Amino acid sequence: CAGMDQVTLQPVAGAQGEFTAVRCIQEYFRLRGEDQRTKVIVPDSAHGTNPASAAMSGFEIVEIPSLEDGRMDLEALAAVADETTAAMMITNPNTLGLFEADIKAASEIVHQAGGQMYYDGANFNAILGITSPGLMGFDAVHFNLHKTFSQPHGGGGPGSGPIGVKAHLAPFLPGPLAARRVPTADELAQAVDEHWYHWEQPEHSIGKVQQWHGNAGAVIRCWAYYRRYGSGLKTMSEHAVLNANYLRHAIHREAKKAGVDHLFVDGAETDVAKHEFTLSMQPAKDALGVSAMDVAKGLLDRGYMAPTVYFPLVVPECMMIEPTETESKDTLDTFAEHFAQVLKTEPEALHEAPITTPVRRVDEVYAARNLCLRHPYDDA
Repeated sequence: CAGMDQVTLQPVAGAQGEFTAVRCIQEYFRLRGEDQRTKVIVPDSAHGTNPASAAMSGFEIVEIPSLEDGRMDLEALAAVADETTAAMMITNPNTLGLFEADIKAASEIVHQAGGQMYYDGANFNAILGITSPGLMGFDAVHFNLHKTFSQPHGGGGPGSGPIGVKAHLAPFLPGPLAARRVPTADELAQAVDEHWYHWEQPEHSIGKVQQWHGNAGAVIRCWAYYRRYGSGLKTMSEHAVLNANYLRHAIHREAKKAGVDHLFVDGAETDVAKHEFTLSMQPAKDALGVSAMDVAKGLLDRGYMAPTVYFPLVVPECMMIEPTETESKDTLDTFAEHFAQVLKTEPEALHEAPITTPVRRVDEVYAARNLCLRHPYDDA
């Protein structure tokens, strides 16, 4: 479903998958004597782990701005893609929930400069059975098995972030890899489906990145999920997109009924989003002093796990909402009603939210600046 030629199961998170793929790309260029390729391009809407993974590998990050509609700027990409470019890292659909229709053109620009294309698979469940990274021109991709293939997207871990690569990057993958060949005469009796399965060590492997083959439980769960629902993966993606677009319109509808539709705007103007969408709470911040964080905390009091806030960074006072493919219409309608109710709440009350949870609002700035990484104990 990705259009790649070889896969390693070792990475145990999407971010580790990113790092593994970037290292494979790095060693690919080193073997070719192209040590001048020291830069990785990312759009300003990229997941933060993209530049972080590239920086951990020693690359310089080149950020390109998005167009006003939230999609990537091909002219900006062409202006920075050159002989120093190692790769471009991008998610499609992007983090605003918009499909990058010019992705093939972007791939051509990067490939003409001699670079590689890396696909962040965090939003993979929007395109399954519809298109693939291989068709878009990507050379490497990571899969979030714990998101896309075994439970509702965003359902948690343990993580599993295998990567797939095109044939020219396969020799650099972590090993060993499962491989198969035609059995010899002596092996034929023990062959499975007329194949002899064996372990194979890639010739220029970057080395292991995790024990054995990653989180075995997550991998097996994914295998079982795929065996059961593989023929329905396209339907899964269609439901994810349908739910996101329905909820987006339902929130606007309920907010208008409640007279609070002036307190937010779409994070990106589009007729159809993909599996997620963004809202900007900047109007509420300007009019009432109510932030995206306040709204998120208010939703906690109504029994919801709050949506992602303040990401992507290109949307001011951002809320990123992804209902997933599994929610019913009744659930979506109820959430939209509760969202409008939160916006009708007095600002002072929202500043204090949540009030119904076991732990009240924490001072997140203080927590970030004063890390406590272990439980205190009595030295005596």
